[in-house]
Amino acid sequence: MSDVELTNPKLISPEIILSKHVNEFGRGETGLVVYLNDKNNNSIDLLKGGVDLNNTPLGVHTEFGGAPYYTLSNIELIPKRKYGFNIRLADDKSYPCFVNSPDGTLKDLNAPEYHNIHEPLIISWDKINPKNSQFTLEIKSSEVSRQYPLKPGIVRSGQHVISANFLSELCSENRTDVVLTLSSVTMGKTDPRFNGGSIKIKESISKQITLDLGNDPMREEEGLQAYVPK
Repeated sequence: MSDVELTNPKLISPEIILSKHVNEFGRGETGLVVYLNDKNNNSIDLLKGGVDLNNTPLGVHTEFGGAPYYTLSNIELIPKRKYGFNIRLADDKSYPCFVNSPDGTLKDLNAPEYHNIHEPLIISWDKINPKNSQFTLEIKSSEVSRQYPLKPGIVRSGQHVISANFLSELCSENRTDVVLTLSSVTMGKTDPRFNGGSIKIKESISKQITLDLGNDPMREEEGLQAYVPK
């Protein structure tokens, strides 16, 4: 079912994702995708109707595989804002979905550039209020990937300690690059007249670390006099 006129919301399951990711190189990207799925979980494009965000109409695009979705190219994720979507069907009736953004966005994930795997690794982040959000930490190397939830108390504390035993599992050679990713998911509400569905905000920030056996590549030799240009 695609490019159809629909008046019954029970035939639609909306999937709305507002996302923001800052990669390990410091480059950020914010995006919005709205899928309207039918009973077979196929994305559809309403022939008559549409989707808007706080009265701003969303455009329809098509994925490489042919699945249509609604989006807005200049979307921003701003703290403490209500993102209200209205899905309008062929009879001009609208059905709301909304999600409230967290009090603050994920800004900094602090960790050393190089770290000795024989020592516990301490990572930290800016003050975060975990209210209404779920947080996870992912540690990924070329061979191993682990992801586990963070309790609200750890999120509030602003830091987490990764054991040396766990780090040794990631470092199979003298030196291994790993990527740490701190993520949060904030859920909103969809109109109960839909056939289920979800709306959420996904945030993440990454940091790359080089794990080694304690051989700091920038370690200086002691006792050498500094050269002073004349």
